[in-house]
Amino acid sequence: MSENPYEDPKLIERVLKHIVGREREVRAIVAALAAGKNILLEGPPGTTKSTILRLIAKESGVPFYMVEGSADLTPQKLIGTFNPAKVLQEGYKPEFFEPGPLTKAMIEGGILYIEEFNRMSEEAANALIRAMEERELVIPRYGIVKAKPSFRVICAMNPYDDVGTGRISRAIMDRFCRLRLDYQSREEEIRIVELKTGSKCKWLIELAVDVVRATRRHPALKMGSSIRGAIDMVLIAHKLAKFRGGYLTINDLYDAAILALSSKIWVNNPEITPEEVIKDILNRILRRKGLDLFEEFSIGEGKEESSKDGEKGKGHDKIEEGLNSKAKHSEEINKLIHELSELSKIAPRRTALEIMHYPHFMSNILDYSYDLKASIEILDLIARTFSYLKEDLRSIAKKFATEVIVKLVTETLMGRLGKGITIGRYDGSSDDIEIDKTIEKFVEEGMSIDSLMVYKRGKAERMYALIIDRSASMGGFKIVLAALTAAILAYASGNNPYTVLAFNTKVDFLKRVNDKISVEELVNRILSLTPEGYTDIARAICEAHRELIINGARETIGILITDGEWTAGENPLKYAPLFTKLHVIGVPSKWRGFAEALAIRGHGKFYFVTSIREVPTAIKSILF
Repeated sequence: MSENPYEDPKLIERVLKHIVGREREVRAIVAALAAGKNILLEGPPGTTKSTILRLIAKESGVPFYMVEGSADLTPQKLIGTFNPAKVLQEGYKPEFFEPGPLTKAMIEGGILYIEEFNRMSEEAANALIRAMEERELVIPRYGIVKAKPSFRVICAMNPYDDVGTGRISRAIMDRFCRLRLDYQSREEEIRIVELKTGSKCKWLIELAVDVVRATRRHPALKMGSSIRGAIDMVLIAHKLAKFRGGYLTINDLYDAAILALSSKIWVNNPEITPEEVIKDILNRILRRKGLDLFEEFSIGEGKEESSKDGEKGKGHDKIEEGLNSKAKHSEEINKLIHELSELSKIAPRRTALEIMHYPHFMSNILDYSYDLKASIEILDLIARTFSYLKEDLRSIAKKFATEVIVKLVTETLMGRLGKGITIGRYDGSSDDIEIDKTIEKFVEEGMSIDSLMVYKRGKAERMYALIIDRSASMGGFKIVLAALTAAILAYASGNNPYTVLAFNTKVDFLKRVNDKISVEELVNRILSLTPEGYTDIARAICEAHRELIINGARETIGILITDGEWTAGENPLKYAPLFTKLHVIGVPSKWRGFAEALAIRGHGKFYFVTSIREVPTAIKSILF
C-alpha cells in the first residue's frame, strides 16, 4: 500500500460511484487527507458522514476504526491497557498490552473516526493531540508507538445536540481542518430514496422527502428527521398499499409517516406528541399539493392518480398546480417580511396592526425557520412587535421565536467543557476504574477495595446568573433578547451551573441552579413574561448572588439585562461588586450611562445592543 493512498487520482471517482451527490464534500475530505490533515466534520444525523468515510477507507485500502464519543470515554479506552490478570501473574510485558482503537489505527495506518466528538471529556480529547501532531504515543511500560504515514483522525459532531456536549479546546481545534455537511438538496434526497427503496412511485417519493424536509423546520421540533425517515416511509407505504391492491388511503399515509418518523424527530415541547407534529406536516403538504380532496392514491409505477368518483390521472395536475402556487406565494411572503421588518424599526405598533391585516402571515412564517438568514430577520420583526400582537398571533410568534432561537444557538455556538477528570481512590462515587494505577496499588498495597483507583470528575466552581429586568419599560424586543441570551448561556456554560431570574420589585426564579429543564422550556418561560411594575435592581443582584453562593460557587458571574432605569430599592451600584464579575447588556434607553456604570462597578463588560443579531457576539465575548 502507498504511504499516502489518499493521493490516488482515481479515489474520488471510485467513492462517488457509491453515493448520490456530495462531490464537493468528498473532494474536500480526500484533499485534506491527502495533505496529511485531520478533519472535524459537523452536521446533523443522516448527512452521510460515516458513509463517506467508510467508502474512502475501503477504496483506499486502509483500516477503519469507529469510536462513539461520550463523557465516559477515557484516555485509556482510546489508547489501550495492560491485561490485569496477566500483569498480576507475570508482571508488565509488552505482549500483555491490549491496544485501543487509537493505538490500532496508528500501528496499522488506518482512519480513527470518533462520532459525537463534543461529548468527549477534555482529557480523552487531549490524548489525541500528540498522536495528531507528533504522530506518536508514549505508553508507559510499553514504549513508543509511531503512526504509519496513512494514519488520520476524523471526528464528527451534531450541532443540534446540547445534552452532555461541550466546547472543544482551541489546542485541539487548531489541529483539525473543519468541514460542515448539511442535508442534501431535495433532488438528491429524492434520488437517494429511489435507489434505497427501488420504488417507481414518483409522487410517493416526493411526498416522503417533502415531509422529512418539513420536519427540519417545524417550530415544535428541535431536530427533524434524516433522509432515513423518507426511505422508511416509502417502504412501509408500499407494504400497506400491497394489502389494499395498489392503493393508499389518507390513514395509510398517516400510519406510514408516523411509523417512519416518530422515532427520528426530537419534539421540544413535552405537551406535543411526535404523532401530532407528523400529522400536521402531512396535512399541510397534502393541501399545498392539492391532494387533500382524494380518498385514495394510486401507488402504481409512475402514475400520480386519484380514484375518487372514478376520476383518474388528475393527481399529477393537482401536484404541479400546487407547487406553482406555492412558489408564487413564497415570493409574496418574502417581500412582505422585508417591508414589515423595515417598518418595525421605526413604528412597531403600526407594524403589529399591519400584521393583523394579513391573517395567514404568522402561520406562513413558520415555514421560514429552516432558513437562518431569513428567520433572523423575522425574529427581529417579532421582537419589535411582540408586545402589540393579539394573543393568538403572539402564541404563533412565541413558537417561531423559540424554534429560531434554539437553532440559531446550536448552529453558531458550541458549549463549554466543564471541569476535567482526575484520578483518585474509590469512594463510591465512580465505577470507571483506571486499570494501570489500580494494578500499581495492588502490587504496592495488596488487593483491596481501598486500592481501587478510579476516574473522578471535578465539580464546577464557576457559576452564572442571568438577571432579566422585566419592569414595564422592558417589553417586546428586550424580552426576546433575554430569551436568546438564556439559550446561549444554557448551551455555552457546559458543566458550569447557572440560574435565571426575572425581576421588577420582586424576584422570580425561572431556573434555579439545580433545576433540570430544557432550553426550549426556559426560552418559553422568558417569552411568557409580562413586563410590568418598577425596577429594584439591587434586590435582584443580591438574590442572584445568594443563589450561586449557597450552591457552592467560588467564582460568580452575573449577566444583567436592563435598560438601566432604576426606580425602586437601594442603589444597585452598592451591590454590583458582590459578583466576581457583573456584565451588563444594555438596551436602548436614556439610562444607558447608569447601566454602563453598573458593569464598571461590577468589574465586568458592558454591551449596548439594538438588534437580535448583536446578541451572540456579546454573550460569547462574556463567556469565552
